[in-house]
Amino acid sequence: MKNISSTAPDVQISGHTASKVFSLLCLMLAACALLSLSACVTTGQKAPDTPLISADAPPDTPDERAEGSEQPNEEEVANFAQKDAMPLSPQEEQALSTKPDLSFELDSVETKEMLQFFRFFTHDRRGRKSFERWLKRSEKYMPYVQTELAKRGLPHDLAFLPFVESGFNPKAGSHAGAKGLWQFMPYTGKKYGLSVGWWLDERYDPYKSTHAAADYLTKLYSDFGDWYLALAAYNAGEGRIMRALKSSGCDNYFDLSKKRSNRWRRGRRLYYLPKETRNYVPKFMAVIKIVRNLESLGFEKPNWDREVTVQALETKPKTDLRRLASNVGMDWKAFRDMNPAYVEAGTHPERSSTIYLPQDKITKAQEYLASSSFREYTGYYAFYRVRRGDSWYRISRRFGVSIAVLKKYNHRRSNLLRPGQSLKVPGKGLTRSMVAQNKRSSKRSSRATSNGSYRVCKGDTLWVVAKRNGLSIGALARANNLPVRAHLKVGQRLYIPSSNAAARTRQLAQSRSNYTIRSGDSLWTIARKHNTTVATLARANGISRRATLRPGKSLYIPGRSASVTASSSKAAQKKYRVRRGDTLYAIARRFNTTTKKIMAWNKLSSTNIRPGDSLTLYQ
Repeated sequence: MKNISSTAPDVQISGHTASKVFSLLCLMLAACALLSLSACVTTGQKAPDTPLISADAPPDTPDERAEGSEQPNEEEVANFAQKDAMPLSPQEEQALSTKPDLSFELDSVETKEMLQFFRFFTHDRRGRKSFERWLKRSEKYMPYVQTELAKRGLPHDLAFLPFVESGFNPKAGSHAGAKGLWQFMPYTGKKYGLSVGWWLDERYDPYKSTHAAADYLTKLYSDFGDWYLALAAYNAGEGRIMRALKSSGCDNYFDLSKKRSNRWRRGRRLYYLPKETRNYVPKFMAVIKIVRNLESLGFEKPNWDREVTVQALETKPKTDLRRLASNVGMDWKAFRDMNPAYVEAGTHPERSSTIYLPQDKITKAQEYLASSSFREYTGYYAFYRVRRGDSWYRISRRFGVSIAVLKKYNHRRSNLLRPGQSLKVPGKGLTRSMVAQNKRSSKRSSRATSNGSYRVCKGDTLWVVAKRNGLSIGALARANNLPVRAHLKVGQRLYIPSSNAAARTRQLAQSRSNYTIRSGDSLWTIARKHNTTVATLARANGISRRATLRPGKSLYIPGRSASVTASSSKAAQKKYRVRRGDTLYAIARRFNTTTKKIMAWNKLSSTNIRPGDSLTLYQ
């Protein structure tokens, strides 16, 4: 930076003039400060007309589970390598000569970069401590990772890739949005079968994400034909690597990693590949050489030979995970560490979810899920979109929730709010608000008219209108050719597809009903029992997927014989032969009954059953 006083012209300014100038500057600074403060409190954008939004809309709160990456940056590694004057020991020379399974052959430049990472992880105090921590952490997951990759016939050394990605931390998160053991981005995670949503983010699931990573690596190798390009694509994305190959005219990783494009920045031609990707293979090579020679390099060898002692269990929607953990005798922190994919202390509100428990806890968990002491999670929330003029006090009064609770749910400390910002509202508060809103709107019937048309009133949103008419937001939006987050205008006309159609569907369903609702039934349990979906059942009967069922009422189940009804006076007896892997809980779920009933019917004193046992069941 230039010294301003040395280059300024010699100008004489009187004391009076200087005082005026100083006062003017102070006023300008004060005005700027006020403007910036007001901008923080409320922006100039038009406040949305729709304060309530879908429970699936993303809030602007940070993911509290994500932990910062422990990976060193390239500059830190290069700086240490320049300062490190310690010669390599014979053991280190031997480790560097180790040949990996992937048959990599690095050139002189990449060998130099690989050596920098090798020195950093073996000589630098911070780098070595990080690597020791990664090794200890890998004991939980390495047996499963190695088994899963071996099933696909993938190279053994790929099991060490999580060291480079996350340091074997299933809670790791990057600034770019990658999450979990294998650092999946949201789009790629969904593409390979991982659920990425509000209630559950399976990128944090170390087991399901390993399965997805094996699929992804298999696909990349199939696309590119060699592991150099496949790993570069895993880091940078296959689209970027394919475009770089096409633009550069290269057909292999080595040429591509060295080639510069025609783009310039700060007087330098840019490479086709970013620096992180160019260093990715050398870094991975350094990790492989260290892991294959842990003891000779002075690292404590982790125990990767022990069996996986964690077992997966499918749970019901809305399961209260705190209660479940307590009932099986698990500390909540231990349960959370074993199940980092869950955002809240409840499973998905609309579908079953997978949890992981120690094998000796599975039976207790199954009994709890099937027992009368099972409780649903009540801490679900929807979202409120902040409007101009809102404050924490005003919002807390509207929903009947304290300011402290609102701030805790949204991980906020500041009192500043901005229009358009999304806030989580706990379920009870939302219910109170909706009840009040329904009372206010009772005079202006919010139901659709007989011709399926509805005029939007003040305070209406797609969410509000859809729920009052027994529709999903998506169905209402599609029927009106609107995006699901569209803002509605007072007086706007909406077509309600369910107004007459649902009534006709309900009438038709009643005329051909073939199932009588029992106590304890829900659309979910009936759908599971008859091998269909909640959406199909709801559609066939002209009701909402969240409809409350009343015992004694009739339902139409598509594909079920009309002669087979649930109201038959005599219960059908069935013999069932126990198979390998069966549990009483699983059998009870399959036949829509409880473990207690099966034990009573068969005079069992415990839940222990063996393959080949014959059980009597009544339906």
